[in-house]
Amino acid sequence: MLGPLMAVLAASAAAMADPAASQPAAVSPGANRPLASLVEAEIRADRTRFPVNSAIPLEFILRNKTAEFVELSVSLGALADKLPRGFELSGMGLPIEHVFSGEQFRALSVAVEGDPYLGDRVVLGPSRTIPSIVLAPFAQIGLKFDITRYYPYLQQAGKYELRWRPYAGEIQSRPLILEVRVFRQVMMETDAGRLTFRLLYDKAPQTVDRFLSLVEQRFYDGLTFFRIDPALAVQAGCPKGDGTGRAKDGRTLGPEFNGAPFTLGTVGMSLSRTSGTELDVNSASCQFFVCMSRVPVLDGRYTAFAQVEGPESMETLRKIAATPRGANGLPVTPVRIRTATAVDAPIPPVP
Repeated sequence: MLGPLMAVLAASAAAMADPAASQPAAVSPGANRPLASLVEAEIRADRTRFPVNSAIPLEFILRNKTAEFVELSVSLGALADKLPRGFELSGMGLPIEHVFSGEQFRALSVAVEGDPYLGDRVVLGPSRTIPSIVLAPFAQIGLKFDITRYYPYLQQAGKYELRWRPYAGEIQSRPLILEVRVFRQVMMETDAGRLTFRLLYDKAPQTVDRFLSLVEQRFYDGLTFFRIDPALAVQAGCPKGDGTGRAKDGRTLGPEFNGAPFTLGTVGMSLSRTSGTELDVNSASCQFFVCMSRVPVLDGRYTAFAQVEGPESMETLRKIAATPRGANGLPVTPVRIRTATAVDAPIPPVP
């Protein structure tokens, strides 16, 4: 009776001494278990609009969909016996070679109007054998880097559709649409000086496009800052000059509430009130306001779409806020917007 018991105890002791012996064997994709049934691929971006000539950081993610360990290997094909031995994995993270493990070592399919196979031009073949990785049950692993290191043409203006097809195309990500364009900023010349508006493309893209359209139509030329509260905000952009006017086309915008805090210099779209303190969130038209201080009560209730910045702009804001006001709190002589012009924004530095 002691013999079988001793055998069980010996096996248990061996398992304790070698934890790997008790770990379930990893599943390898094959004919009966295709990779797509085990793992999913995703490309993720913090934003989808980028200025020309800027970095485009993308995150490539592999996610285990099962309750099993899954081993992922890169097939080297004809190179299998011709490459020196690669280094063993010593840390966390998705190896770049696994990112570029697509068919013929291509990572991305990049489609743009007029050239649907743009991404097929970029190949990153391995210089050494590539270690396998094992995904724990329901785990994910990823790598984030500036994709323009390998695809510099993505810094050019255009609209791109990206798909990631790793492991010789056995799995495929959902498409990621990126827009690369020339970012603009608005220079507003007023009776008090110049204001420079940095537009928040990623926070409120539809509002930014609307504002730029009005600027390019010369809509704001000659209008005034008709309401001034030095502790809160200055307001402008009303064609009637009293806060009741809208743009001639009658178009209004829905809300694009975002995480940008309303602080000194933050520009938001003005809204109409339905009754009492209730706001009509779909009433944004052409009027805007510029905050004179941090106003947390505005966060999440108005659309922030630009930031007035720079020493010159701050001095202009100070002068506008200092405009003499009458007994009704309105400026005795409203500050006029002489011209508002859209110009190319400075290209941001590459990190």
